[in-house]
Amino acid sequence: MTFNDLTERAKRTLSAGDAQARVWVESEFELAACAFQAIGELSTKVMNDPSLRTLLQQNYLITLDGSGEGDLLSAVGSITLNAGEIQQEGIYIGRVTDADGNNLVPIFNYQQFLGPLPTQFAYYCLKNRVIATRAIGIPVSIPDDIVGVNGPLRVTASFAPQEVDDFPPELQDLLVFALCDVVIRKTSKIITPGAP
Repeated sequence: MTFNDLTERAKRTLSAGDAQARVWVESEFELAACAFQAIGELSTKVMNDPSLRTLLQQNYLITLDGSGEGDLLSAVGSITLNAGEIQQEGIYIGRVTDADGNNLVPIFNYQQFLGPLPTQFAYYCLKNRVIATRAIGIPVSIPDDIVGVNGPLRVTASFAPQEVDDFPPELQDLLVFALCDVVIRKTSKIITPGAP
């Protein structure tokens, strides 16, 4: 499905059963402006639904610097080949593996990541747009003791496609409905007197 197909299907869905269907036919720009919000909302919904999640997951190779940290926004997806699509919260749902084949355990609090942890695991923690790592078998008493894992990291994570074409066929109807939902919410705020 192309971007034009998406907006056309949304116009038809919004116009179904409406005597004044021309309102949506003339609203191409408004629909297009709402499409990116709909893509983001649907991607988050899919990420949080275990039955749909794999439809918007892909592998990323993340290069690490000398301190064992990697920039998430520069990671390129194996399916879409685009950087910047990775949903950071989707990393915790997916899987992170280092170059030695160790599965890294997530630590959700950066201060905890900097302190002592059992050494039989390798760890990762997200901070802003960076993934920080800790190697297996290295005791840590202070932050300077941290040694990063061997990279690159292989991360399986959810993503929000930048292009409509990157949505699998199984999600195309849901994308149309998500766009219609965004448009209806926005127009009801404009039309309803006293709406916040």
